[in-house]
Amino acid sequence: MSLEDALDLARRQSPDVQAAEARAEAARQGSRAAGAYRWPTAGLEGGAIRSDDPVAAFGGRLRQGRFAQQDFDPSILNHPDALTDWSGAVGARWAPLDFGADAAYRAAKAEAEAAGLGAEWASRAAAFRAEARYVEAVAAGERLGAADLALQAAEANARRAELRLTQGVLTEADVLQTRAALEGARARRIDAERGLADARDRLAVAIGLPDGAVPLPTDTTFESTASVQDVDLGARPDMMASEAGVRAAHARVQQAGRSRLPRVEGFARLETHAMRAFSGVQRDWTVGFQLSLPVFTGFKITAMERAAAALETAAQRDHAQRLREGQAQVAEARRALESARQGSTAAEAAASAAEEAARLMRRRFDEGLVATADLLSAEAQAAGLRTRAVDARLSLHIASARLAFLTDTTTEDLPGGENR
Repeated sequence: MSLEDALDLARRQSPDVQAAEARAEAARQGSRAAGAYRWPTAGLEGGAIRSDDPVAAFGGRLRQGRFAQQDFDPSILNHPDALTDWSGAVGARWAPLDFGADAAYRAAKAEAEAAGLGAEWASRAAAFRAEARYVEAVAAGERLGAADLALQAAEANARRAELRLTQGVLTEADVLQTRAALEGARARRIDAERGLADARDRLAVAIGLPDGAVPLPTDTTFESTASVQDVDLGARPDMMASEAGVRAAHARVQQAGRSRLPRVEGFARLETHAMRAFSGVQRDWTVGFQLSLPVFTGFKITAMERAAAALETAAQRDHAQRLREGQAQVAEARRALESARQGSTAAEAAASAAEEAARLMRRRFDEGLVATADLLSAEAQAAGLRTRAVDARLSLHIASARLAFLTDTTTEDLPGGENR
């Protein structure tokens, strides 16, 4: 798969992305639930009771319209026969003036925005991890290639030594040295093969592939998308989520304070009562409103205000710390990229020089001008520097990807309803 394929899979299939999206959906539904106060609520009721309780019997007869003169008899009032009352009702309530619920709704909206932005940041983080694992898999393949070259060179050296031994030019000790170098190269090749399998497994986990699926990277060169310009970290999704959390905490403070304010609620109810279900039904209705104002709550509201204010302070401090840490991370990533770029250039030059030195050493060895130990030393140095060059390119790619990740403030189609 290509790098773009891997990044797309990571954004869609990574378990932590899916979990973040689920939390964001839960927060969105929580916001909808918090905003439900703006609409009237309506409900249906139905049921039946049978009782010889004097109050229930007296009230039941009144509601059913069956109250008569004889029902005033004290003996009947004190000891009535059991009465059955079938009832049904439809009711509605609405609180058009509720300052606390309004603040709670604004807090829930801010929390939903924060969760949505958090899901976007999780998606970008998953893509960065996938890119790093992809490059590691490519580098592991290049390490295996370098190990193959070293093994081939070691096999050629062993054959040369065997030939020179038969010609009487080298000793048995020289041949044993080349054989030892050959087995060492074979062991390093086996380790590189294991490293490639491990890297591919880590890539499969990062992009959410099922067990047994092995991703085979096809891209081997990567373009840098890192920004070298100053960026506004406040526009990064995780920082926007943090800022939305501060706004949510402020709304919670307002919610606690506004619970001191009056609340106005209207209600309406239509009821039916009958001795038998669906026959002889009597109807009555009730409409009204009520104004409620807390006078003394045992200092509950004061405690809630102080707790919410403390949480707002914590959110503000956390947000400031995240911004500061983000700036430090970007500065660190820029330094790391520059260092990795210079290191990669130096490592490539060193590997090229070592390759040429090993080639010349092999010619001199064939001409009998250098000892076996000198040849093996040059070959080992070339193999080691080839691997270092691969590692340096890996560091450069990852440093570039990390800086691009930390400076990505693209805000198109971000959750939260705003394009900042």
